[in-house]
Amino acid sequence: MEYLSLEEMQKANLEMLKELDLICKENNIKYSLAGGTLLGAIRHKGFIPWDDDIDLNMTRPDYEKLISLYNDKKLKLPNGRDFIFCRNGTFARHFIRYIRYDVKRVAEFARDDDCPYIGIEIFVEDGVYTNNLLFSIQVARIKFVRKMLLLCLSKPNISSRGKSVAVAKNVVRPLLKMIGGMKLACHLENICREVDYQKAEYVAGMNGMYGKKEKWLKKDMEPVCLMPFEDEEFYCYKNYDIYLSNLYGDYMKLPPEDKRIPHNDKGYRVEI
Repeated sequence: MEYLSLEEMQKANLEMLKELDLICKENNIKYSLAGGTLLGAIRHKGFIPWDDDIDLNMTRPDYEKLISLYNDKKLKLPNGRDFIFCRNGTFARHFIRYIRYDVKRVAEFARDDDCPYIGIEIFVEDGVYTNNLLFSIQVARIKFVRKMLLLCLSKPNISSRGKSVAVAKNVVRPLLKMIGGMKLACHLENICREVDYQKAEYVAGMNGMYGKKEKWLKKDMEPVCLMPFEDEEFYCYKNYDIYLSNLYGDYMKLPPEDKRIPHNDKGYRVEI
């Protein structure tokens, strides 16, 4: 097999972003570029040069609308595309992935059967506790269950932290498999959405990786505007400075050259 280059992976993901943007516009679903994708839009007007993945955020109501329309077969999806998520038993994660079947992925630590296709991940801005103690407890619960989920889905005999950790994971993994990745993912999603979005003053990307850093006022999060990304414009948080400062600090400053390392999965084309 011949792996796609970084530029080819960026092109494949950008194609999917354009498709998702059209799907959202056709169905009046709001979204924002998120994480490193939003950082790339603001700092580079496109991809971070050494990165290729794309992440989106949606509010909980828009996210639920997307799932409902998909389940009712009311979405017009391009050929070879699909949405996968834990509630329909297709993806053991607490978020949606929009995938393309013509590009397979090779992940370093995840099992080969853990979604073998590249895709765009769609995360959720959920309502969260105003009380910082309750919010911290919720974040800690999510972090713990997320670790258990990733361990359940990980490859045996391998760990980025060395052989002894890999051995310990081999002991725990069979116990987690008795619960199952789908159940862990659905339980994780339930923790994320336990605060009513409509009644919440604060929101956070609870199914992301930044934990407490993602909490901000709902009134600051909800407005979106179009921003350039590569050769088109896509929706981004109007108050992106709050979001990016929380996550990255001085986000316009480039990291040292030795830190500009891609941490992406490899991909290769297949016939469908």
